[in-house]
Amino acid sequence: MTAATELPQILVIDDEMGPRESLRMLLKPNYQVHTADCVEAGLKLLKEKQPDTIVMDIRMPGMSGIEGLRQIREIDPNLSVIMLTGFGALDTAKEALRLGANDYISKPFDAHEMQQVIDRNVERTRAHRTSENAAAEIKELNNRLLQQLAQKERLAALGQASAEFVHDLGNPLTIVWGYVQLLARRLEKSEEDESASSVKELKIIEQHVRTCRELLTMWQSYGNVEASPPKQISVSGILCEVLKGIAPMATESGVELNVTICQDPCTLLGDAVQISRAIQNVVVNAVQASADKKGKVTVVCAQKDFYVDLRIEDTGAGIQPTQLPRIFDPYFTTKQAKSGTGLGLYITKKVVEDHNGSIKVDSTHGVGTVFTIRLPLSAS
Repeated sequence: MTAATELPQILVIDDEMGPRESLRMLLKPNYQVHTADCVEAGLKLLKEKQPDTIVMDIRMPGMSGIEGLRQIREIDPNLSVIMLTGFGALDTAKEALRLGANDYISKPFDAHEMQQVIDRNVERTRAHRTSENAAAEIKELNNRLLQQLAQKERLAALGQASAEFVHDLGNPLTIVWGYVQLLARRLEKSEEDESASSVKELKIIEQHVRTCRELLTMWQSYGNVEASPPKQISVSGILCEVLKGIAPMATESGVELNVTICQDPCTLLGDAVQISRAIQNVVVNAVQASADKKGKVTVVCAQKDFYVDLRIEDTGAGIQPTQLPRIFDPYFTTKQAKSGTGLGLYITKKVVEDHNGSIKVDSTHGVGTVFTIRLPLSAS
């Protein structure tokens, strides 16, 4: 059972004891319930408790629910507010929605309906807050990076590492930003079935924010005498996590993503963050290459006797034969005006070779490109 301190919090504001107590008893098993008999007392509890949802009567003596709603929105624009309205107050309820209420329920309310509405609105508030926390994390990471760059000496010697780090942050931050936008659109619609999907998307946001933190830590450690020792990592597991984040980007770009991953973990000794950045660079490139043609990207992970092959095939424009020998060179890009840095494949090749692997490319201009990453497995 979840501890009481971890339960979501509901604030009920109603001048009538009957509805207050009814809601308290109804919600007590799953929520912490705070009650107030007037708007003034409710606003005080709002600042103290920071509830996840407020249920408030529209018509109360003294300050009305409508005026209370205005003040709640000044304190917390994203907090879910459900208005209770009596018979014949439909116009007032509609006014409350125009002023920022998220829902309204007529008195006397149906217990099952009330439970569903509150569950949905609690999830909505928490999704908004998690989204804001992710944005704050990204802002903090950016500030830390700027501070580190300002403090570092011999930036010329660290220039290449800095450029790689900035490039690597681009992919997870692009995914984070895409999910934040997608989540914002869904929260605006306030659909009933959005909760489960929002939770899944927020987990992906949090995962990629963690990746940004790991990359920042890795960058700060450049130049240290002692490198972190390699660990047992699962290539197929890392690939699954990378694809989980990239799949929505492919969908938004109109790209069909076909994936076949072997059941074996494909274990090797290495650095999970480095392998993840290498795989992500190639798959993101494939999706971007296929986007203009609304094409297809096929990813296959196959284990052999002593190694694992990752095959990433796209149906994009392909690479010109004259450009093919240079694609792993630093700062060389075929993206032209599409803001490519020319570091992605250079980083990938270096990471793969640091893990005693190889990467090769086959491309036909106008047809598509195939990258094959081969990594040696650790001994059983």
